[in-house]
Amino acid sequence: MGEAMRGALKRQGFGRRGGFRKPSWPLVLAVLVCFIAGCVFLDGALRPIVQKVAAQRVHLAVVRLINEAVYDQLGNGVAYQQLINVSTDENGRVTLMQPDTVKITRLVTSIARDLEEKLSNLSRSDIEVPLGLLTGHLLLADKGPNLVVALLPIGSVSTEIRDEFTAAGINQTKHTVMLDIEVEVGILLPFQTTFTKITDTLPLVESVIVGPIPETYMNFGGISGTGGLSGLISGGGK
Repeated sequence: MGEAMRGALKRQGFGRRGGFRKPSWPLVLAVLVCFIAGCVFLDGALRPIVQKVAAQRVHLAVVRLINEAVYDQLGNGVAYQQLINVSTDENGRVTLMQPDTVKITRLVTSIARDLEEKLSNLSRSDIEVPLGLLTGHLLLADKGPNLVVALLPIGSVSTEIRDEFTAAGINQTKHTVMLDIEVEVGILLPFQTTFTKITDTLPLVESVIVGPIPETYMNFGGISGTGGLSGLISGGGK
């Protein structure tokens, strides 16, 4: 091999021990800085989207479990007359309406315990979010590898019983007993944990009252009420 060829190869990094010229440290440092800057940029751009999508997926999953827990208990056969004691006069007019706090408490406690068990089972399974969903494009919504989102129940299933009266026609009023449920959960993402509260309201029983609402009526009052029945029929599932 001629001297000219050997000189050309040496200038290209060949002909030395190792075969290639070692890269300079400034170049390595510049590449490393660019890589880190790119990761920081992508993290800042994608993290809010990931948080939003993950929160939506968890919200849907928890609301589904709330509905299942309520309807599992109502499926055993719960009638309006079992929860509300209604008294009438000789003319059939409603004179007294009073909630049966013992039965209501038993029902709400069963719902809360069932929901806590369902949440515990959900926490042991992963909720998957396709990365294509992060693009915001419909065609890519179910594409790409899945980002694993874990659910962490952090303790509280809060319940509140309340009721409302709404007009149901001429001289008719619909009375609905409703259950407010609030669940606090943690959402485990890669290198991050966020916490959120999920609420849902479902009707338990309802009935149409013909005639005026009786003057003697003991209402629920709500969990934040003072006195009355509120302290007896609202609480948590712990």
